[in-house]
Amino acid sequence: MISPETPEAQPPAAPRICVVVPVFNHGQTVQHVVRRAKAQLPVIAVNDGSTDETAKLLAAETGITVITFPANEGKAAALGAGFGRARELGFTHAITIDADGQHSTTELDAFAEACRREPEAFIIGVRDLKKEGAPRQRRFSNAFSTFWFRFETGAALTDTQCGYRCYPLKALELLRVKAKRYAYELEVMVLAAWAGMPLVALPVTSDYRAPTSRLSHFQPWRDTVQISRAHSRLAMLAFCTPALLRRVIARGELSDLPRGQRFRAVWRHLFSEHTQTPGRLAAAVGLGLFCGIAPIWGWQMVVAALLAHRLRLNKAIALAASNISFPLAAPFILAAGLALGHYLHTGLVIEFSPKDAARQIPVYIGEWFVGSVVLAALVGALGMLAAYLAATLWRGQAAASKASPAAARGGKP
Repeated sequence: MISPETPEAQPPAAPRICVVVPVFNHGQTVQHVVRRAKAQLPVIAVNDGSTDETAKLLAAETGITVITFPANEGKAAALGAGFGRARELGFTHAITIDADGQHSTTELDAFAEACRREPEAFIIGVRDLKKEGAPRQRRFSNAFSTFWFRFETGAALTDTQCGYRCYPLKALELLRVKAKRYAYELEVMVLAAWAGMPLVALPVTSDYRAPTSRLSHFQPWRDTVQISRAHSRLAMLAFCTPALLRRVIARGELSDLPRGQRFRAVWRHLFSEHTQTPGRLAAAVGLGLFCGIAPIWGWQMVVAALLAHRLRLNKAIALAASNISFPLAAPFILAAGLALGHYLHTGLVIEFSPKDAARQIPVYIGEWFVGSVVLAALVGALGMLAAYLAATLWRGQAAASKASPAAARGGKP
């Protein structure tokens, strides 16, 4: 029973949803799209510097909010302006729909219903491009983007370029999106996934048969190149940075820190991922040492990073350990591999100095190769054992130091 002094918990407010329509030279279709959309939800139309009759048609339309750019600034800018006006008007969510008439406004109800069920989620429209007869270049561009999106996030979406979406505006404000034009919509999804925000796929239809369906201003080659650049940056971040660090980057929390704290935060995240147990930390050390000594010279760091990624080991530790073959140590490692291989093959000790290793290796290439692999395995195993013992000892001391103050407080004064 709730006491009179205890205020009853209020249910969360229902989402306030509007429709944002970015428009650029869609005079043939924009009136049809806007009129059907405003019959269901409030509409904000953003005229992105249109040079046809779009401005006149929007001005004549009653019951909608219109934002006009004097010159074309791209879809990212149009969406940003629409989202900003939506916040000013008190809306919590914005459904975006293209003005070219490809999307059916009858599906706005499905987006609104999905939004009310999961108000924290980004609702992503997913099309069946092959079934609906989309141009081949568009299907290729979408398949390319979808592949890299999955690599960057681990999330499986079959359509990453559909403009029919519902954005939670409060969550969108937290994301630090850098991409422009069509790449903006891609980066929003990637950063949302990194930040731990839910992405919900919603099947939608598109009409590519009508003549007006070709009014989309997506340029397959130009915009695919732009999207590829965004994917290159995001894929590199996804591969090189731990999940917790990606979450911080996506939310912009890292850039808000002073430089010293930022460096410490990056360092801590890089060297803490996948080190929950001494065994996993030691495995990363052993892997790096093996790759640094193995006969893959020139590729040690690349192979160490790829294997660590595949085995879910700490990449920073593996890369650091792989640098055992730094220039000053390289002649001794080469010589040790050749000496060990020669001994394993003949039972004899080869006599030469480390500086002669480069000259002798082509003569005994097979022996050097075998010896280097065996040496890499031995050093990797020893390094793994040493790292395991050190990590176990350090964790034990850390646990004891935490327990000591608690025991002291529990003792008699």
